Amino acid sequence: MMKIKKVRVERFRSINALEIKIDQDENIIAICGKNNVGKTNFLRAMNLFFYPEQYDKQVDMTTLKKATGGGTTHPKISITFFDETKNMDYEIVRDINKRENGEDDLYGSMKNSDGHKNKINLQPEEIKDILNLFDFVYIESINIILPQLINDISNEVIDAKYYKARFANTKSELKKAYDTYIDGLKGILDSFAADISETFNVFQSEWKVKFNVPKNSDSFRELISNDVTLQLDDSGSVGIEDKGAGLQRLTAILLQFELLARKKNKKYNIVCIDEPDVYIHEGLQRNLREFLKQKTDNSQLFMTTHSKVFLNEYTMKNVFLFDANYRVQWSQRKKKDINVVETYLVDIGKEDGYKKICEHLGIEIKTYEPLEDKNIIVEGGCDKKYISQLARFYGFNIPNIVSADGADNIYKFLNFYNGYYSESDKKPIVKVVLDNDSKGRSVFDNINANSYKNIQIKKVLLKNFMGETGDKNVNYEIEDLMYPEVVVYLVNQILEKKMKGINSKNITNRIQTPAFKKNGILALIEHEKNENNPEKGVQITISSSDDSSFKKGMAGMFEIGANKNLITLIEECDKKYPCVREFINNILTFE
Repeated sequence: MMKIKKVRVERFRSINALEIKIDQDENIIAICGKNNVGKTNFLRAMNLFFYPEQYDKQVDMTTLKKATGGGTTHPKISITFFDETKNMDYEIVRDINKRENGEDDLYGSMKNSDGHKNKINLQPEEIKDILNLFDFVYIESINIILPQLINDISNEVIDAKYYKARFANTKSELKKAYDTYIDGLKGILDSFAADISETFNVFQSEWKVKFNVPKNSDSFRELISNDVTLQLDDSGSVGIEDKGAGLQRLTAILLQFELLARKKNKKYNIVCIDEPDVYIHEGLQRNLREFLKQKTDNSQLFMTTHSKVFLNEYTMKNVFLFDANYRVQWSQRKKKDINVVETYLVDIGKEDGYKKICEHLGIEIKTYEPLEDKNIIVEGGCDKKYISQLARFYGFNIPNIVSADGADNIYKFLNFYNGYYSESDKKPIVKVVLDNDSKGRSVFDNINANSYKNIQIKKVLLKNFMGETGDKNVNYEIEDLMYPEVVVYLVNQILEKKMKGINSKNITNRIQTPAFKKNGILALIEHEKNENNPEKGVQITISSSDDSSFKKGMAGMFEIGANKNLITLIEECDKKYPCVREFINNILTFE
């Protein structure tokens, strides 16, 4: 697999110098920011790298360079490609300055990705071979000309024999050749429409894609450029240009991907989409997001967006926030003040950068506690309360414990801390303690400790009170680590005011059997509560995937030092279930 690893843009429109580094674990790259800060310019620069003939120095040169002049005024775009098979980096540079001077504007070098080998210059043919591996597509947010797109599709999917058909001079032979062409074209496009209808049906089940090929054209070229039209039958008007802007936009995106899928001469695709969310409501945005994820197995997708739907707001991997400085500068060359806009990259690993992107995308802002040398991050406040209280009871030293308020939020915390300590000599240890349920195991598997260079990460999955980890089907939360008698005691403190309590002996015996163990103690207590209170059981819900009010109420009452009954109960349980103390000690130990 060959992917883009780094893009650097210099002297292009509002971008004087800007570089982004791509995480190779994610194939979707999202560029965010306010309007008119230069997001689209970055995609345009990538398009210029692949299609330098589209350079227009009247608009593509930076305002500052147009005003000040100088020897290097034209854009330069550098893209580093990573070949994971060979573990090689290929840095290829498109220098428009050289192009304007009549020189070859492409040059590049290669080196081993681990940095142990010196750079070796690439020969022109080698650069050409690398670039020929890729098919690059840029989908603008505006100026999409659907007839031209349909024309391009026709040119791609028509069998080559129709291009090369030699029409005889006689009318009968000409008519026969023409009819053969029309029938063949219709058959090919009908087949193509049937294939892509499946794609459109993901978004709206009743949509049917058709290509209309009338037999009324005067010539072969007119038929291709004018008469082939795309129809989308949704029980209303069939002409695509009669549809709303959102549907036209979605159609353009889907057709481009379907067209890419049918090109066999390229190995990898690079697609740039300017604002895929524009004109499309959130429901279709989510469908489009899933479609794009499926289409990026062998490609990379760069997009600008104002919608959090299209990015992973938890990991923030390959999410880049652009902003711009606006200033007035005197131009000696033009003898007047000029307005300068300079696009720059905001470090979202820093606290102010994270706040900016959250505010821009409408993501709930999380607050971060400062780290110490040794730290524990847990999923929620209940985890923190139980672990810290038991640690005090056992006489253990308690490190800094941070609650992430949800398993998904742990990614945000790790990303923030990794960025925060990027310029520090301090490298804190962070032990991540996760529930042993489906969500916790997913987060556990997706945290790559090696990708966090500025903090040391250790991962732990919770065990139950018998010291068991269980299999992939268990549902162990912090309450399953607690002594079952203590959990029942806390539950009954809440239930006794409104309904019959739970029998501790029944719970203790049943939770140790395979039939009840894997679902967790709260699910068992929920069952027992409903059996004991058939008419009132539904009034209170105990088990919950999140920190419910009931669970928070239980944790709130877990104050060991102020409750003699609780102290006595824990002392008894400590002798019966030594694995609890051992596991708490392991969590608090940093070796």
